Amino acid sequence: MPLRRAAAAVLSILLASSRAQANALRLSLEAREAELRSEREVRASECAARAAVQARLDASEEKHQRLQETFASLSREALDANTAHLVRLAEQVMRRAQEGSQAELDRRARAVEEMVRPVKESLGRVDEKIGKLEKAGDVTAARLAEQVRALAVQEEKLRGETARLATALRAPAQRGRWGETQLRRTLELAGLRAHVDFDEQPVAQLADGVLRPDVAVRLPGEKTVLLDSKVPLEAYLKAIEAPEADREPHLQAHAAQLRAHIDALSRKQYWEAFAGSPEMAVLFLPSDGLLSAALEVDPALHEDAFARRIVLATPSTLLALLLTIAHVWKQESIASNAREIANEGRELHKRIADLSRHLAKLGRALESALKTYNGAVGVVRQPPLAGRAPFRGAEGERRRRPARGPRRDRGPPQATPPTRRRIPVRRRELTHSD
Repeated sequence: MPLRRAAAAVLSILLASSRAQANALRLSLEAREAELRSEREVRASECAARAAVQARLDASEEKHQRLQETFASLSREALDANTAHLVRLAEQVMRRAQEGSQAELDRRARAVEEMVRPVKESLGRVDEKIGKLEKAGDVTAARLAEQVRALAVQEEKLRGETARLATALRAPAQRGRWGETQLRRTLELAGLRAHVDFDEQPVAQLADGVLRPDVAVRLPGEKTVLLDSKVPLEAYLKAIEAPEADREPHLQAHAAQLRAHIDALSRKQYWEAFAGSPEMAVLFLPSDGLLSAALEVDPALHEDAFARRIVLATPSTLLALLLTIAHVWKQESIASNAREIANEGRELHKRIADLSRHLAKLGRALESALKTYNGAVGVVRQPPLAGRAPFRGAEGERRRRPARGPRRDRGPPQATPPTRRRIPVRRRELTHSD
């Protein structure tokens, strides 16, 4: 029973709440229906207003169309009128501009003509000068042709002389003489003098033969640098005359010839035969091209020559070596002169010291002599010699002499000591010639 009552109570409560919710829903539904009716009324009014506005828009569109047509017709009329007026104004302006421009063109043409007149005259003078130059050019061309012909003749002579020189240099004796001449000129260019700074063809006698280098250059301290001239020219001339493709074998042969000269000179060992010579010899090539051509195909030639105590030299490198030797000789001469000046200075100082000692001794001797002299004079002037009357010869002579007053004893005369005069020693600057 209690459960039923409780369930009935719950059901009654739920029923009451459902009724309350239904009433609330009914009220909200009625409110929504009222809003829908008001919205329908508003939409109806809006439709009516829209229809009125559409009617007004249609009326204004018709008015606008009519206004456009009217404005278009008025614009066409105004444009036609303005165009005609502008055309007339443009024709007038163009006419006036043409008249003014024609006058301006005439004025400018006259100004340009005035400006161009000096140029025209200058061009006329230039034409005259060009004509003269053309005439002179013809003469110059003739002279130039003559000079070219003379140059061609000289070139032909030079070619012949060159061919004869090349033929002559192919002979070993002529090549050797040319190398020796080049070596002598290089020595003279460096300022060295024959038989003073260098000797030509010195001879060293050995047990197994005679050694004779081309030049022996003297160095300070009894030293000597030995030079020998070699001219490996045959293969080099063939390489020059050969085409580029066939030049390599001739250059190889030229390098082999130069290497053979190095080996031969190294075997002679000049430094053992000449005292004071460094353990090396200089192999002189009279042309830089001979060495550069050999080094082109055999770059190790210099190192191999150094290993054999041979120095390869051309006129340029030998000149640098000889200038260094000349400078060494100059420094040696300066040092020798300085030593001579120092010796002369020491000797002069010794002599001046000796002179000073002698002058001091002479001063002491003069002082001693002066003292001795003064003592002797004092002895002579002392009594009784000083108070005695002088000797008289006759009585008459005594009478003729006037009487003298009492004689005052002045004492013995004193000798004036000699003044010491300092002997001036003129100092002289020591020069390089002393």
